[in-house]
Amino acid sequence: MLVLQAGCAGVPSRADLPAASTPHTIYVVQYGWHTALLLDGPSLLARSSKLGADFRDHKYVVVGWGDGEYFVAEQPPWSKAVKALVASDYPALQVGGRDSNPPLGATAADVIALAITERGFQQLVEYIDRSIAADRNGQPIYLGKQESNPDRFYQATGNYSLFNNCNSWLVDALRAAEMPISGLNLTARSVFEQAGRISTLQQQGGTSLRVGAQAI
Repeated sequence: MLVLQAGCAGVPSRADLPAASTPHTIYVVQYGWHTALLLDGPSLLARSSKLGADFRDHKYVVVGWGDGEYFVAEQPPWSKAVKALVASDYPALQVGGRDSNPPLGATAADVIALAITERGFQQLVEYIDRSIAADRNGQPIYLGKQESNPDRFYQATGNYSLFNNCNSWLVDALRAAEMPISGLNLTARSVFEQAGRISTLQQQGGTSLRVGAQAI
């Protein structure tokens, strides 16, 4: 438990924030123990080399990473969750189009807006593309589909485990976007709290963040 709480270390300062113009806003979304990213759909799809063929005309796109066997199952038993922590076979990336912010399944209190630079956004998209495993022809590897879920599931790169879970994947995504996230950050709470502190600093510094249709 001490290890799981270790991500609460690191308090960013304004000096740690990007100094360049920040034209893009991304969103950290907390779904209980799981975190995901919500991005502007047109901006993401215009830059992604792997998602543009599967998604079109979505206002937002949500992206999350997890254990392949547990993530893709519609109603996975707890035994699969335990297996994922100690003997995961492969990870998966879940990607889905959304028309609202907050996205379905989340409330306004579950969403934190972060402003990032053009370079940070491009690096984030490249990180997401690298997270999608490809076959020998360079095409994404698709995983099973849930009957009640329109999202796509891709086999992902990396190795899922207790110490490399959905929250640590999201932390690496935020670091690719040049956000000053520090610590181990294995829990959704630790990721969400750090993102919240960064968002507060950005607002105090006069950075314009767009939440849904509103700028703050």
